[in-house]
Amino acid sequence: MQSQSKPITISILIPVYNVADYVEECLNSILAQIDDNAEIIVMNDASTDNSWEVLKAYQTHPKITLVQAPHNRGLSGTRNALLPLATNQYVWFIDSDDAMHEGAYTKVVNALASMDIDMLGGNYMAWRGNNKRPKKAFVGTANQIINNDSLQFIKNIVENNSNHVWNKIYKRSVIKNIGFQEGKKFEDIYYMTDLSKVIKNFAFIDYPLIDYRERQGSIVQTLDKKYVDDYLGAFLYRVSHLKANLREDPSFQNYLHYKTYNRYAGLVKKLKDNQQLDMLNYLKDHFNIKFDHIYRCIGQQIGWIRYQKLDFKHRQTEKILSQ
Repeated sequence: MQSQSKPITISILIPVYNVADYVEECLNSILAQIDDNAEIIVMNDASTDNSWEVLKAYQTHPKITLVQAPHNRGLSGTRNALLPLATNQYVWFIDSDDAMHEGAYTKVVNALASMDIDMLGGNYMAWRGNNKRPKKAFVGTANQIINNDSLQFIKNIVENNSNHVWNKIYKRSVIKNIGFQEGKKFEDIYYMTDLSKVIKNFAFIDYPLIDYRERQGSIVQTLDKKYVDDYLGAFLYRVSHLKANLREDPSFQNYLHYKTYNRYAGLVKKLKDNQQLDMLNYLKDHFNIKFDHIYRCIGQQIGWIRYQKLDFKHRQTEKILSQ
């Protein structure tokens, strides 16, 4: 491991929108841990609840900078607006209804001090009510620098289904020219795809960094055209934007196509279970040809059992869409 001699400095960027009930807990969880080498920048994205009144209690705090957005831009737009305000070596995006897990800051600083890396990731706790469950967010060996040749980063993301932005810390100089796609849901999936093309190396630590609050309003989405377009569009974006790289690794190309078609088949089944016949027709008209092509590119190299299961899902999907 390569040790860094200079202190590790981190800018913690927090978008806020209508989270008056949670933002104080979020900020206090961070303030309880950070040292003088961290800054917190909070942007209120034109909240319509009492969020700004809660934030004003922190106006004079020396470690916190509060910013009022002139109009609502959404999560991606607020993250994009926050990034140019950061001044430190590393950036950590934290959502305002979550909390920094106890002890996470010290773990992150120690890891970054011992490894000169473009990105550090960690695990998280799924938090619902009074219950917290540990969630693994990477595959492989912890505390080891991994070079991002041969698509190693996106392989890890795809295998673990961990597209989260908030359980990762990024070198600011590396991400300054990539942004979040505004106006889209599932912005983290798009961002991880773009990130995979710019980072040179990365590492994970086997410790939870975030307590991720699973609240009803944030995890239940209406399965409308916007949801479908952005959800399926995110995975088609990944396949398309990694196309040139995938040619050099047909085995991973096969696996990515397998995972991508599984997402599509899962959504078709969910729409059927919800009896959303109009959305099934929308899928059939706008996406089925694209995902059927992805399915037909998948070879049996994914393994016989996987291939048989996928073939069953494909037949099931085609049956649902033909009704």
